[in-house]
Amino acid sequence: MPAVLLERRAEPGSPLDGLDRVASDHAHGVLLALRHLLSLGHATPLLVARRDSPTALAVRAGYAEALGTLGLTEPRPVVDSVPAEADPEGFERAVRALHDAVGSGLAGAALVHNDVDAIEIARRLAELGVRVPRDLALIAYDDEVAALADTPLTAVAPPKRQVGRHATELLVERLTGGPGTAPGRRRRRRGAT
Repeated sequence: MPAVLLERRAEPGSPLDGLDRVASDHAHGVLLALRHLLSLGHATPLLVARRDSPTALAVRAGYAEALGTLGLTEPRPVVDSVPAEADPEGFERAVRALHDAVGSGLAGAALVHNDVDAIEIARRLAELGVRVPRDLALIAYDDEVAALADTPLTAVAPPKRQVGRHATELLVERLTGGPGTAPGRRRRRRGAT
């Protein structure tokens, strides 16, 4: 039965490794965000990210890769975040870590995955006297609701519709025996891998 992994990568050598997959190039999205922040004159931007989804893990890996690509020799540790409603204490720790980094001059910019977290972090930082974008340039990653923040946030928007369309096209090809029906064939399309 044909199957296509969507926004997932199988472990090499696992039974799922032979499946077709279509995913956003999150490493490139992170690189674009960091380049933008650097072009605005910010030193190495911090990453604030969860660990609870494949996208979060891809963003974390993309951050390390982007720092190397950009020649930033002093990588900053990633600030671990968690959903505010699920773990208020963990969320507060993340906010305080970012607050302290801004207060000490260590950070003037951050990329936050995901945009719901970015909105809540910006709101909580404002309560602590740190305002976005005046004190902290902040880019959200995912762009589901970033424009709905009190101060609309700049966001990286992975090509979700295109990824879904390409995955559907690939699955239909596999089901109908159309072009490229050999399982595991990898095709690169703009915005997806």
